[in-house]
Amino acid sequence: MKKIFNLLFISLAVALYSSCTPEEENLFNDSSANRIEATLKADKEVLTSAKNGWLMEYYPSANLTYGGYNILVSFAEDGTVQVASDIYDAGAKVASTYVLKQSAGPVLSFDTHNEIMHFFSDPHNPGGIGSDGKGMEGDFEFTIMEATKDKVILKGKKNLTKIIMTPLAETVAWKDFLQGVQDADEVFSQFIAYKYTEGDFKADVTVSYRNLAITYTEGDNDVTVEAPYIITTEGNIKFREPMVLNGKSIEELKYQPDEKYGTFSPTNGVNALFTPTFPLNYLLLNNDWYFAMSGLGDPQAIARWNAIKTQVMPALGVSLDYALFTPYDATTTAFYWSCGGTVGFLLFNNKTAGDNQVNFTFASRGNNFGVTLWNDYNWSYMVYPFNGKTFTLSADSDENPTVITMTDNSNSKNTIKLYKEEILGPFNK
Repeated sequence: MKKIFNLLFISLAVALYSSCTPEEENLFNDSSANRIEATLKADKEVLTSAKNGWLMEYYPSANLTYGGYNILVSFAEDGTVQVASDIYDAGAKVASTYVLKQSAGPVLSFDTHNEIMHFFSDPHNPGGIGSDGKGMEGDFEFTIMEATKDKVILKGKKNLTKIIMTPLAETVAWKDFLQGVQDADEVFSQFIAYKYTEGDFKADVTVSYRNLAITYTEGDNDVTVEAPYIITTEGNIKFREPMVLNGKSIEELKYQPDEKYGTFSPTNGVNALFTPTFPLNYLLLNNDWYFAMSGLGDPQAIARWNAIKTQVMPALGVSLDYALFTPYDATTTAFYWSCGGTVGFLLFNNKTAGDNQVNFTFASRGNNFGVTLWNDYNWSYMVYPFNGKTFTLSADSDENPTVITMTDNSNSKNTIKLYKEEILGPFNK
Protein backbone atom coordinates (compact mmCIF):
# COMPACT_ATOMS: atom_id res chain seq x y z
CA MET A 1 0.00 0.00 0.00
CA LYS A 2 2.82 2.37 0.94
CA LYS A 3 4.61 1.56 -2.35
CA ILE A 4 1.45 2.36 -4.37
CA PHE A 5 1.03 5.65 -2.47
CA ASN A 6 4.64 6.65 -3.25
CA LEU A 7 4.19 5.96 -6.93
CA LEU A 8 1.00 8.02 -7.04
CA PHE A 9 2.80 10.90 -5.29
CA ILE A 10 5.67 10.86 -7.76
CA SER A 11 3.28 10.81 -10.73
CA LEU A 12 1.34 13.75 -9.30
CA ALA A 13 4.55 15.75 -8.72
CA VAL A 14 5.71 15.15 -12.27
CA ALA A 15 2.33 16.23 -13.61
CA LEU A 16 2.36 19.40 -11.53
CA TYR A 17 5.96 20.23 -12.59
CA SER A 18 5.09 19.71 -16.23
CA SER A 19 2.10 22.00 -15.99
CA CYS A 20 4.27 24.79 -14.49
CA THR A 21 7.11 24.54 -17.04
CA PRO A 22 6.84 26.98 -19.98
CA GLU A 23 6.89 25.54 -23.47
CA GLU A 24 10.39 25.26 -24.96
CA GLU A 25 11.07 28.18 -27.35
CA ASN A 26 12.79 27.78 -30.74
CA LEU A 27 15.99 29.82 -30.40
CA PHE A 28 16.25 30.26 -34.18
CA ASN A 29 13.50 31.22 -36.53
CA ASP A 30 14.86 29.16 -39.40
CA SER A 31 16.88 26.06 -40.14
CA SER A 32 20.68 26.18 -40.09
CA ALA A 33 20.78 25.48 -43.83
CA ASN A 34 18.54 28.47 -44.54
CA ARG A 35 20.57 30.70 -42.23
CA ILE A 36 23.79 29.73 -44.02
CA GLU A 37 22.19 30.39 -47.39
CA ALA A 38 21.00 33.80 -46.18
CA THR A 39 24.48 34.71 -44.91
CA LEU A 40 26.14 33.72 -48.18
CA LYS A 41 23.52 35.63 -50.14
CA ALA A 42 24.10 38.75 -48.03
CA ASP A 43 27.89 38.45 -48.46
CA LYS A 44 27.48 38.12 -52.21
CA GLU A 45 25.31 41.23 -52.29
CA VAL A 46 28.11 43.12 -50.52
CA LEU A 47 30.85 41.79 -52.80
CA THR A 48 28.93 42.67 -55.96
CA SER A 49 27.84 46.08 -54.63
CA ALA A 50 31.17 47.83 -55.35
CA LYS A 51 30.60 49.21 -58.85
CA ASN A 52 34.32 49.77 -59.49
CA GLY A 53 35.49 46.76 -57.53
CA TRP A 54 37.48 46.44 -54.34
CA LEU A 55 41.01 47.34 -53.30
CA MET A 56 42.49 44.33 -51.51
CA GLU A 57 45.58 45.03 -49.40
CA TYR A 58 47.03 41.56 -49.66
CA TYR A 59 49.85 40.22 -47.48
CA PRO A 60 50.44 36.68 -48.72
CA SER A 61 52.61 34.90 -46.14
CA ALA A 62 51.75 34.30 -42.50
CA ASN A 63 55.04 35.80 -41.34
CA LEU A 64 54.63 38.77 -43.77
CA THR A 65 58.05 38.05 -45.33
CA TYR A 66 57.14 39.50 -48.72
CA GLY A 67 55.17 42.52 -47.52
CA GLY A 68 51.92 43.65 -49.13
CA TYR A 69 50.49 44.04 -52.62
CA ASN A 70 47.57 45.94 -54.10
CA ILE A 71 45.04 43.63 -55.77
CA LEU A 72 41.93 45.00 -57.47
CA VAL A 73 38.96 42.63 -57.65
CA SER A 74 35.49 43.06 -59.12
CA PHE A 75 32.80 40.45 -58.41
CA ALA A 76 29.86 39.86 -60.76
CA GLU A 77 26.48 38.30 -60.00
CA ASP A 78 27.17 35.42 -62.40
CA GLY A 79 30.12 34.16 -60.30
CA THR A 80 32.89 35.67 -62.41
CA VAL A 81 35.62 37.91 -61.03
CA GLN A 82 38.12 40.31 -62.63
CA VAL A 83 41.54 40.58 -60.96
CA ALA A 84 44.45 43.02 -61.44
CA SER A 85 47.53 43.68 -59.31
CA ASP A 86 50.54 45.96 -58.95
CA ILE A 87 52.80 42.96 -59.45
CA TYR A 88 51.56 42.56 -63.06
CA ASP A 89 51.29 44.93 -66.00
CA ALA A 90 49.14 47.87 -64.91
CA GLY A 91 46.68 47.32 -67.75
CA ALA A 92 46.30 43.57 -67.27
CA LYS A 93 43.04 42.06 -66.01
CA VAL A 94 42.44 38.33 -65.66
CA ALA A 95 38.95 36.83 -65.44
CA SER A 96 38.08 33.66 -63.55
CA THR A 97 35.33 32.47 -61.20
CA TYR A 98 34.64 32.69 -57.51
CA VAL A 99 32.31 30.85 -55.19
CA LEU A 100 30.89 31.50 -51.73
CA LYS A 101 30.54 28.44 -49.53
CA GLN A 102 30.19 27.37 -45.93
CA SER A 103 33.19 25.91 -44.10
CA ALA A 104 33.24 26.78 -40.40
CA GLY A 105 31.94 30.17 -41.52
CA PRO A 106 31.34 31.82 -44.89
CA VAL A 107 34.27 31.35 -47.27
CA LEU A 108 35.22 33.27 -50.43
CA SER A 109 37.09 30.97 -52.83
CA PHE A 110 38.79 31.91 -56.11
CA ASP A 111 37.96 28.43 -57.32
CA THR A 112 39.34 28.46 -60.87
CA HIS A 113 42.92 29.32 -61.74
CA ASN A 114 43.56 33.03 -62.05
CA GLU A 115 47.07 33.95 -63.20
CA ILE A 116 47.18 37.06 -61.04
CA MET A 117 45.36 35.90 -57.91
CA HIS A 118 47.11 32.54 -57.76
CA PHE A 119 50.53 34.13 -58.32
CA PHE A 120 50.70 34.53 -54.55
CA SER A 121 49.57 31.01 -53.64
CA ASP A 122 51.26 28.94 -56.37
CA PRO A 123 53.84 26.70 -54.61
CA HIS A 124 56.01 27.06 -57.73
CA ASN A 125 55.90 30.84 -57.91
CA PRO A 126 56.07 32.02 -61.55
CA GLY A 127 58.41 34.85 -60.55
CA GLY A 128 60.77 32.57 -58.65
CA ILE A 129 59.83 34.21 -55.33
CA GLY A 130 60.15 31.99 -52.26
CA SER A 131 61.40 28.44 -52.12
CA ASP A 132 60.12 25.98 -54.70
CA GLY A 133 57.21 24.08 -53.18
CA LYS A 134 56.12 27.04 -51.05
CA GLY A 135 56.26 30.13 -53.25
CA MET A 136 54.89 33.23 -51.51
CA GLU A 137 52.72 31.05 -49.25
CA GLY A 138 49.54 32.98 -49.99
CA ASP A 139 45.89 31.95 -49.90
CA PHE A 140 43.14 31.81 -52.51
CA GLU A 141 40.39 30.85 -50.05
CA PHE A 142 39.38 33.29 -47.33
CA THR A 143 37.02 33.18 -44.39
CA ILE A 144 34.78 36.25 -44.42
CA MET A 145 35.10 37.81 -40.97
CA GLU A 146 33.08 40.95 -41.70
CA ALA A 147 31.25 42.19 -44.78
CA THR A 148 29.76 45.66 -45.16
CA LYS A 149 29.54 47.96 -48.15
CA ASP A 150 32.35 50.05 -46.65
CA LYS A 151 34.76 47.27 -45.71
CA VAL A 152 35.28 43.53 -46.01
CA ILE A 153 37.65 41.74 -43.65
CA LEU A 154 39.00 38.39 -44.78
CA LYS A 155 41.25 35.83 -43.14
CA GLY A 156 43.32 33.38 -45.17
CA LYS A 157 42.08 29.82 -44.58
CA LYS A 158 45.57 28.35 -44.63
CA ASN A 159 47.80 31.09 -43.24
CA LEU A 160 45.19 33.00 -41.22
CA THR A 161 46.51 36.32 -42.54
CA LYS A 162 44.12 39.23 -42.11
CA ILE A 163 43.23 41.01 -45.36
CA ILE A 164 41.15 44.16 -45.74
CA MET A 165 39.15 45.15 -48.82
CA THR A 166 37.68 48.62 -49.34
CA PRO A 167 35.56 49.78 -52.31
CA LEU A 168 37.50 51.60 -55.02
CA ALA A 169 36.12 55.01 -55.89
CA GLU A 170 34.11 54.96 -59.12
CA THR A 171 36.23 57.78 -60.58
CA VAL A 172 39.47 55.77 -60.30
CA ALA A 173 40.70 53.93 -63.39
CA TRP A 174 42.30 50.60 -62.47
CA LYS A 175 45.23 51.08 -64.82
CA ASP A 176 45.98 54.57 -63.50
CA PHE A 177 45.81 53.36 -59.90
CA LEU A 178 48.20 50.47 -60.49
CA GLN A 179 50.52 52.55 -62.65
CA GLY A 180 50.85 55.06 -59.82
CA VAL A 181 51.83 52.28 -57.43
CA GLN A 182 54.32 50.83 -59.91
CA ASP A 183 55.92 54.22 -60.57
CA ALA A 184 56.47 54.63 -56.83
CA ASP A 185 57.80 51.07 -56.57
CA GLU A 186 60.31 51.85 -59.32
CA VAL A 187 61.69 54.63 -57.12
CA PHE A 188 61.79 52.45 -54.01
CA SER A 189 63.40 49.50 -55.80
CA GLN A 190 66.54 51.57 -56.39
CA PHE A 191 67.29 51.42 -52.68
CA ILE A 192 68.25 48.36 -50.69
CA ALA A 193 69.50 50.02 -47.50
CA TYR A 194 68.92 53.15 -45.46
CA LYS A 195 70.27 55.00 -42.45
CA TYR A 196 67.54 55.97 -40.00
CA THR A 197 68.10 59.07 -37.87
CA GLU A 198 65.84 60.68 -35.31
CA GLY A 199 67.78 63.08 -33.12
CA ASP A 200 70.61 61.08 -31.56
CA PHE A 201 68.87 57.78 -32.31
CA LYS A 202 70.29 55.90 -35.30
CA ALA A 203 69.52 52.58 -36.97
CA ASP A 204 70.51 50.57 -40.03
CA VAL A 205 67.73 49.58 -42.40
CA THR A 206 67.76 46.85 -45.05
CA VAL A 207 65.06 45.97 -47.57
CA SER A 208 63.81 42.56 -48.69
CA TYR A 209 60.82 42.55 -51.02
CA ARG A 210 58.32 44.92 -49.35
CA ASN A 211 59.67 44.54 -45.87
CA LEU A 212 62.06 46.72 -43.87
CA ALA A 213 64.41 45.31 -41.22
CA ILE A 214 65.50 48.07 -38.84
CA THR A 215 68.46 47.23 -36.59
CA TYR A 216 69.68 49.37 -33.70
CA THR A 217 71.73 48.93 -30.54
CA GLU A 218 70.01 48.81 -27.17
CA GLY A 219 72.50 48.42 -24.34
CA ASP A 220 74.77 45.56 -25.33
CA ASN A 221 72.27 44.00 -27.73
CA ASP A 222 71.28 44.50 -31.35
CA VAL A 223 67.52 44.79 -31.80
CA THR A 224 65.82 44.22 -35.17
CA VAL A 225 62.30 45.41 -35.95
CA GLU A 226 60.50 43.97 -38.99
CA ALA A 227 58.17 46.36 -40.80
CA PRO A 228 56.22 44.91 -43.77
CA TYR A 229 54.61 47.55 -45.95
CA ILE A 230 52.43 48.19 -48.96
CA ILE A 231 52.82 50.95 -51.56
CA THR A 232 49.98 53.41 -51.85
CA THR A 233 48.76 55.09 -55.02
CA GLU A 234 49.96 58.39 -53.51
CA GLY A 235 53.47 56.96 -53.76
CA ASN A 236 53.98 56.35 -50.06
CA ILE A 237 55.16 53.38 -48.03
CA LYS A 238 52.36 52.39 -45.62
CA PHE A 239 53.26 49.95 -42.87
CA ARG A 240 50.88 47.12 -42.06
CA GLU A 241 51.05 48.09 -38.40
CA PRO A 242 52.54 51.30 -36.93
CA MET A 243 56.29 50.85 -36.49
CA VAL A 244 57.67 52.03 -33.13
CA LEU A 245 61.27 53.28 -33.02
CA ASN A 246 62.77 55.15 -30.08
CA GLY A 247 59.28 55.49 -28.63
CA LYS A 248 57.93 57.15 -31.80
CA SER A 249 55.15 55.58 -33.84
CA ILE A 250 55.46 55.73 -37.63
CA GLU A 251 52.60 54.69 -39.89
CA GLU A 252 53.63 55.87 -43.36
CA LEU A 253 56.66 57.25 -45.21
CA LYS A 254 56.70 59.83 -48.00
CA TYR A 255 59.53 60.12 -50.52
CA GLN A 256 61.20 63.52 -50.78
CA PRO A 257 63.43 63.79 -53.89
CA ASP A 258 66.54 65.98 -53.81
CA GLU A 259 69.65 66.54 -55.90
CA LYS A 260 71.08 63.17 -54.82
CA TYR A 261 68.97 60.12 -53.91
CA GLY A 262 66.26 61.75 -51.86
CA THR A 263 65.01 60.81 -48.39
CA PHE A 264 61.93 59.24 -46.80
CA SER A 265 60.17 60.95 -43.90
CA PRO A 266 57.18 59.99 -41.72
CA THR A 267 53.86 61.55 -42.70
CA ASN A 268 52.65 61.90 -39.10
CA GLY A 269 55.09 64.59 -37.99
CA VAL A 270 57.87 62.48 -36.47
CA ASN A 271 61.14 64.36 -37.08
CA ALA A 272 63.06 61.46 -38.58
CA LEU A 273 64.68 60.55 -41.89
CA PHE A 274 65.32 57.35 -43.84
CA THR A 275 68.34 58.18 -46.02
CA PRO A 276 69.23 55.70 -48.82
CA THR A 277 72.70 54.13 -48.71
CA PHE A 278 74.44 51.79 -51.11
CA PRO A 279 76.64 49.07 -49.58
CA LEU A 280 79.71 48.37 -51.69
CA ASN A 281 79.00 44.65 -51.89
CA TYR A 282 75.57 45.45 -53.29
CA LEU A 283 77.06 47.78 -55.93
CA LEU A 284 79.63 45.13 -56.85
CA LEU A 285 77.11 42.31 -57.22
CA ASN A 286 74.45 44.28 -59.07
CA ASN A 287 76.52 45.94 -61.79
CA ASP A 288 79.15 45.10 -64.41
CA TRP A 289 82.78 45.46 -63.28
CA TYR A 290 85.69 44.96 -65.66
CA PHE A 291 89.08 43.35 -65.07
CA ALA A 292 92.54 44.51 -66.18
CA MET A 293 95.77 42.62 -65.54
CA SER A 294 97.30 45.83 -64.20
CA GLY A 295 94.62 45.74 -61.49
CA LEU A 296 95.96 42.49 -60.02
CA GLY A 297 98.25 42.85 -57.01
CA ASP A 298 99.29 39.26 -56.23
CA PRO A 299 102.41 38.14 -58.16
CA GLN A 300 101.02 34.58 -58.33
CA ALA A 301 97.78 35.85 -59.88
CA ILE A 302 99.69 37.96 -62.40
CA ALA A 303 101.87 34.93 -63.35
CA ARG A 304 98.80 32.78 -64.00
CA TRP A 305 97.10 35.45 -66.11
CA ASN A 306 100.32 35.90 -68.03
CA ALA A 307 100.42 32.14 -68.73
CA ILE A 308 96.93 32.36 -70.23
CA LYS A 309 98.01 35.35 -72.31
CA THR A 310 101.21 33.77 -73.69
CA GLN A 311 100.17 30.10 -73.97
CA VAL A 312 96.38 29.64 -74.10
CA MET A 313 95.48 32.60 -76.31
CA PRO A 314 97.97 31.60 -79.05
CA ALA A 315 96.68 28.00 -78.84
CA LEU A 316 93.13 29.25 -79.33
CA GLY A 317 94.23 31.63 -82.06
CA VAL A 318 92.26 34.50 -80.52
CA SER A 319 92.75 37.35 -78.08
CA LEU A 320 90.88 38.19 -74.89
CA ASP A 321 88.47 41.01 -75.77
CA TYR A 322 87.28 41.73 -72.21
CA ALA A 323 86.57 40.04 -68.87
CA LEU A 324 84.12 41.13 -66.21
CA PHE A 325 81.91 40.27 -63.27
CA THR A 326 78.21 40.52 -64.15
CA PRO A 327 75.07 39.61 -62.13
CA TYR A 328 73.53 36.24 -62.94
CA ASP A 329 70.87 35.86 -60.26
CA ALA A 330 70.31 36.88 -56.64
CA THR A 331 73.11 34.69 -55.27
CA THR A 332 75.26 34.00 -58.32
CA THR A 333 77.83 36.08 -60.19
CA ALA A 334 79.11 35.30 -63.68
CA PHE A 335 82.77 35.70 -64.58
CA TYR A 336 82.11 36.60 -68.21
CA TRP A 337 84.51 37.12 -71.10
CA SER A 338 84.84 37.30 -74.87
CA CYS A 339 87.59 35.68 -76.91
CA GLY A 340 87.58 36.80 -80.53
CA GLY A 341 83.86 37.45 -80.28
CA THR A 342 82.98 34.09 -78.67
CA VAL A 343 81.58 34.60 -75.20
CA GLY A 344 82.05 32.29 -72.25
CA PHE A 345 81.20 32.39 -68.59
CA LEU A 346 81.64 30.49 -65.35
CA LEU A 347 79.30 30.91 -62.38
CA PHE A 348 80.29 31.70 -58.81
CA ASN A 349 78.15 31.60 -55.70
CA ASN A 350 78.45 34.87 -53.84
CA LYS A 351 77.95 35.50 -50.14
CA THR A 352 77.99 38.86 -48.43
CA ALA A 353 78.51 40.10 -44.89
CA GLY A 354 78.04 43.62 -43.62
CA ASP A 355 78.39 46.39 -46.17
CA ASN A 356 81.79 45.54 -47.65
CA GLN A 357 82.48 41.80 -47.39
CA VAL A 358 82.02 39.31 -50.22
CA ASN A 359 83.03 35.73 -50.96
CA PHE A 360 83.15 34.02 -54.36
CA THR A 361 83.11 30.21 -54.72
CA PHE A 362 83.01 28.35 -58.04
CA ALA A 363 79.55 26.82 -58.61
CA SER A 364 80.93 24.22 -61.08
CA ARG A 365 78.68 25.60 -63.82
CA GLY A 366 79.04 27.67 -66.95
CA ASN A 367 78.20 27.76 -70.64
CA ASN A 368 79.77 25.35 -73.14
CA PHE A 369 82.67 27.62 -74.03
CA GLY A 370 83.34 28.36 -70.38
CA VAL A 371 83.35 24.68 -69.40
CA THR A 372 85.61 23.83 -72.36
CA LEU A 373 88.19 26.43 -71.35
CA TRP A 374 87.99 25.26 -67.73
CA ASN A 375 88.46 21.58 -68.63
CA ASP A 376 90.94 21.83 -71.50
CA TYR A 377 92.75 25.18 -71.29
CA ASN A 378 93.69 25.76 -67.65
CA TRP A 379 91.07 28.47 -67.24
CA SER A 380 91.32 27.93 -63.48
CA TYR A 381 94.31 30.28 -63.76
CA MET A 382 91.94 33.09 -64.73
CA VAL A 383 89.74 32.69 -61.65
CA TYR A 384 92.63 31.95 -59.27
CA PRO A 385 92.68 35.52 -57.86
CA PHE A 386 89.12 35.32 -56.48
CA ASN A 387 87.90 31.71 -56.40
CA GLY A 388 87.12 30.50 -52.87
CA LYS A 389 88.27 33.73 -51.24
CA THR A 390 86.65 36.37 -49.05
CA PHE A 391 87.37 40.03 -49.68
CA THR A 392 86.98 43.40 -48.01
CA LEU A 393 85.87 46.07 -50.47
CA SER A 394 86.91 49.70 -50.77
CA ALA A 395 86.19 52.25 -53.50
CA ASP A 396 87.21 55.61 -54.92
CA SER A 397 83.76 57.03 -54.02
CA ASP A 398 81.13 56.02 -51.49
CA GLU A 399 78.23 57.27 -53.59
CA ASN A 400 79.23 56.63 -57.18
CA PRO A 401 82.36 54.48 -57.36
CA THR A 402 84.20 53.96 -60.63
CA VAL A 403 86.85 51.65 -59.13
CA ILE A 404 86.24 48.99 -56.48
CA THR A 405 89.25 47.36 -54.84
CA MET A 406 88.89 43.85 -53.41
CA THR A 407 91.47 42.91 -50.74
CA ASP A 408 91.79 39.23 -49.81
CA ASN A 409 91.12 38.81 -46.09
CA SER A 410 93.66 35.99 -45.85
CA ASN A 411 96.36 37.49 -48.14
CA SER A 412 96.74 41.27 -48.21
CA LYS A 413 98.91 41.03 -51.35
CA ASN A 414 95.98 39.61 -53.28
CA THR A 415 94.20 42.76 -54.37
CA ILE A 416 91.95 43.10 -57.41
CA LYS A 417 90.84 46.40 -58.88
CA LEU A 418 87.58 46.33 -60.80
CA TYR A 419 86.53 49.11 -63.16
CA LYS A 420 83.09 50.47 -63.98
CA GLU A 421 84.30 51.64 -67.38
CA GLU A 422 84.64 48.95 -70.05
CA ILE A 423 88.22 47.63 -70.35
CA LEU A 424 89.12 46.25 -73.79
CA GLY A 425 92.21 44.07 -74.15
CA PRO A 426 92.57 43.44 -70.39
CA PHE A 427 95.89 41.56 -70.78
CA ASN A 428 97.43 44.77 -72.09
CA LYS A 429 95.83 47.23 -69.66
